[in-house]
Amino acid sequence: MATINAERNRLFALRSERGLSQRSLAQIAGITRQAVGAIESGRMQPTVGIALALARALDVTVEELFGSQESAAVQPTRSAAAVIAGRRVVYPLTQDYLAIEPAESIVPNVFLAGCDLAVGLLARHAFARSRNVRVLWLPMTNAEALQALMNARVHAAIVHGEVGPRSQKSLRKFARFQVATTEAGWLLAPGNPLNLRRASDLVRSKARLVNRPAGAGARRLLDEQLQRSKVEPGRIVGYDREVPGQLDTGRAIAQGFADAAIGTASVARVFALDFSPLREERCTLFIPRAALRTPEIHALLDALRSATYRRDLQALQSYDASKTGEQIA
Repeated sequence: MATINAERNRLFALRSERGLSQRSLAQIAGITRQAVGAIESGRMQPTVGIALALARALDVTVEELFGSQESAAVQPTRSAAAVIAGRRVVYPLTQDYLAIEPAESIVPNVFLAGCDLAVGLLARHAFARSRNVRVLWLPMTNAEALQALMNARVHAAIVHGEVGPRSQKSLRKFARFQVATTEAGWLLAPGNPLNLRRASDLVRSKARLVNRPAGAGARRLLDEQLQRSKVEPGRIVGYDREVPGQLDTGRAIAQGFADAAIGTASVARVFALDFSPLREERCTLFIPRAALRTPEIHALLDALRSATYRRDLQALQSYDASKTGEQIA
């Protein structure tokens, strides 16, 4: 109990120092307010995933927040499993990867990896259209999603932007389907008070940046912009401050914890941020060709090609869904 009390006191103290309510911290970390309250009250020990999310949100290490990562690690109480390429893959519902085991029985779950908002929307539509198949969204960067797909740890992956030349050859055994096109660019505070227009302006204004992890499309685009402007990453305030998901970047700016980030037009719209486009990007769904005729993938493609999914994408007013569902290769 002493360990739990210490964890509670550190979390409460750091949250209070930053002037955050439990709800605000939960939104930044991408967890529930109830989880923050339960940890602070000593009723719950955080999983590894929650510990990492809270540490990122408070800009500290897990060790500083909880003493050690091991003290925060507990087994999740709920998980989901599916058979992929003859192996049983299990993910906890906290979305941390658990294990791969020999196949025993087929579970009607479909693991869909990616970080774009279109991924979560597709998972919801697929479940609504086919109650016998549950599509679970596993938030991952582009690089993580492709690696999981090639290692048969997910059924399908949605990637935004171009795939690197190293991955092109490995992806020949995967069919590609158009999801939508959107714009990627600068996410800026409403009204753009610092008058940020290019990467060099981040140094001039001492703007606070929030970044995505290595392997994310936004991280790659940011590095391209810094290189083009001949700006060293070390000169940018917050370059090393990473958040796990696209929504986390928009949330950080909307709540005043950062001034700028690279993201998509859809995130800017969700949080009513200013947006300065840099380039158009295509969201592509990758599926193993050998799995195209399976019931699970059929349910996913049925949702992708549905008029309701296309309508909801268009309703976000930041996606071009005119070719949604078309097979590219």
